[in-house]
Amino acid sequence: MGRTLRLPRIPLFVLLLLLCICQVRVTRTGAASEASLWRADHHVHLASPELCRLVGECLESNHPPAVYAADAIRALDQARVAKGVVLSCAYLYGLPSLHRTPREVAELTRRENEFTAAQVAQFPGRLVGFFSVNPLQRSALAEIRHWRGSKQLVGLKLHFTASAVDIRNAAERRQVAKVVASTAHMPIVLHIDGGKFNADDAELFIREVLPAAKDSWVQIAHAGGGLPEEDGNHLKVLRVFADHIAHDDPATRHVLFDVSYVPGPEDSASTAAAFAEQMRRIGMKRFLFGSDFNVLTPQQEIDNLRKLGLTEEEWKTLQENCAPWACVAP
Repeated sequence: MGRTLRLPRIPLFVLLLLLCICQVRVTRTGAASEASLWRADHHVHLASPELCRLVGECLESNHPPAVYAADAIRALDQARVAKGVVLSCAYLYGLPSLHRTPREVAELTRRENEFTAAQVAQFPGRLVGFFSVNPLQRSALAEIRHWRGSKQLVGLKLHFTASAVDIRNAAERRQVAKVVASTAHMPIVLHIDGGKFNADDAELFIREVLPAAKDSWVQIAHAGGGLPEEDGNHLKVLRVFADHIAHDDPATRHVLFDVSYVPGPEDSASTAAAFAEQMRRIGMKRFLFGSDFNVLTPQQEIDNLRKLGLTEEEWKTLQENCAPWACVAP
């Protein structure tokens, strides 16, 4: 006969304690998985105190005014957003109105990008960052080389309006295309619109600048818009992209759009419906949630998006969309 295995007797209070611990762990795990309705906010900004002294528009609750990673995390949590993509504002040091020398622009750009990297590093499970440059500055290519391979800043942000890029100037188009080409497989976020940028300018951009990205992912900020804009140009620009995508233009195969500030808070219901129409032509899978924090909080942008009149299925698609650099595919 085999020997009978005798297990040690465990007191009842210990069993009850273990059961409670297991229940707490299950509850916490479930809460973590159910807490987030949105996978990622793809358009978040931070700002150092140094930058805030120059450009303003920062959180006065910080002393001195600034925008930190902790501020972004609080805003993401309030809107039940899992992750945030932080786009450095270093390009703002290239604003012509600041009258900085090229050397000063290079030094200040590096410091702001370093500030962004340090802030993102505080929340490695929640935040991923992009560095930025003014593409017309001589230091732009060196800055891109410096950040290649970074774990915190994985992509490049360009802001045509703040950098005073004239897309109608052939030399400037070539320079921007050179900067875009130098990223070598990094994802790129491009703020192309603002002011008088119109449908013809969008055509120039798609034909002569966008191909330089090759197979890199390109996120068009604000779905091709960007305040201030004139004469309904935002919708016209988005329609140009829709036309190219509908014809399977190779240049647009890796193009995504974030919907930060879309539609504009002051846009009419008819304008919002027109945006939704172009989004459907392009395909809802190409659109990424973004808030433009701290201009709008994620929750404010979620409320704003309801003006688009999306179907329940479209809304769910937008909630679940996440760029390859922000989320691991489920």
